[in-house]
Amino acid sequence: MRFNNIKLYDCLLALFMLFSLACCTTPSPIHQETTLNEEQNDDPFEPYNRAATDFNFFLNTYLFRPFDKVYRFIFPEVIRTGISNFSDNLKQPYVFVNALLQGDFDDSAQAFGRFFTNTTLGIGGLFDVATYFEIKAPEKDFGQTLYEWGFENDGPYLVLPVIGPSTLRDSIGIGIGFFIDPVDWALPRAEQHLLWYRYGIQLVDSADQATDLLWNIEQTSIDPYVTLKSYYLQNRNKFLRGEEAAKESYNFSFDDEDYGDDEEFELE
Repeated sequence: MRFNNIKLYDCLLALFMLFSLACCTTPSPIHQETTLNEEQNDDPFEPYNRAATDFNFFLNTYLFRPFDKVYRFIFPEVIRTGISNFSDNLKQPYVFVNALLQGDFDDSAQAFGRFFTNTTLGIGGLFDVATYFEIKAPEKDFGQTLYEWGFENDGPYLVLPVIGPSTLRDSIGIGIGFFIDPVDWALPRAEQHLLWYRYGIQLVDSADQATDLLWNIEQTSIDPYVTLKSYYLQNRNKFLRGEEAAKESYNFSFDDEDYGDDEEFELE
């Protein structure tokens, strides 16, 4: 372990985030759940959140969406799929660690098996061989780990620039997640610059997956901020409780030829 790679202010930041999380977690009876409506109304940062949401929509309209059009034009679907597979494969060590921290040994085994299979047989993860062998792809993050540890109060809704919708607890989970990612620790110090390539690939893949959704919300909603918040909180609550996320809440499909013209949109 290379503690010399972690600067003092990073450690202080992590401690501050943990302290903030403890402060925002109010005592409640065991297993008491906050309703979705209450969570949606817990928005003391709304002026900032709206500004951050407008900024993210601006980036999506004038940066990510045009870039994604060029990306789709230059690279055929088979290459884009390989890039997406590679990006997903690099997430599996992080999923593995969080599954262990949550005591979910089945998902930790699945994440390890998936990473090993796709890294070896799938040529570094470019091909999703694990799915062929019916090795599922679990989804875990440190925000969910905090939830499993008893921090059931999400805290206020919070929009992060570029990253997007979150909550106070999950934003803290994102910050701490950088410290426990095995990919970061596994790279030699001299090769740390490779992390920027990894983040770049993940950003490209995320933009390719999210830009359509954001465009639909912005173009078809009376209040895109409220619609996006509702969509995020619905899916996040299902994810935290181990339910199938409502990924089809917005149904739209189109071919590359009519990209951005006739999207169909539906909210459950």
